[in-house]
Amino acid sequence: MRNHRLRRQAPLVLQLRRAAYRVAYRLLWLAAFVRPPRGRGAKAAVVCNGEVLLVRHSYGPRRWELPGGGVRRREDPLVALRRELAEELGLSVVDPVPLGVHPGPGRFARHSTHLYRVDVESRSVRPDPVEIDEARWWDPAAPPAALGSMVRQALMLAGLPRPQGR
Repeated sequence: MRNHRLRRQAPLVLQLRRAAYRVAYRLLWLAAFVRPPRGRGAKAAVVCNGEVLLVRHSYGPRRWELPGGGVRRREDPLVALRRELAEELGLSVVDPVPLGVHPGPGRFARHSTHLYRVDVESRSVRPDPVEIDEARWWDPAAPPAALGSMVRQALMLAGLPRPQGR
């Protein structure tokens, strides 16, 4: 329902909301220099018929990422994953398989991300137009070149074919 209302909004409103996400992302990125984040995240390798779903956000680096997001204070990572996949993509998650917990890269080492594998029956998704620029299904053996920091590792842990030549 929320995504349907957003799609009907005027393009200017959508642009303003995306701009707000980009500003917030930059402020958090700058704040991390003063105090590196200690939070948690939850992301999933969403798989359908051997293909994996990757997203590009409307903010931050223009890389293909696993869908998911932040875990709120006192929130279980699995609950956060279900919430994020529902908000960002309109997906209802039934039986996620935990793949592990991994520290963030570089100065974000105090941040941990819970990785999961989620198998779905349908490739149908409804990306949130404010947060998600693009959502696309990829052959895990031939993903796009610009991948986020944990994508390759998650694909390997999920038992998917290894990317070739990159």
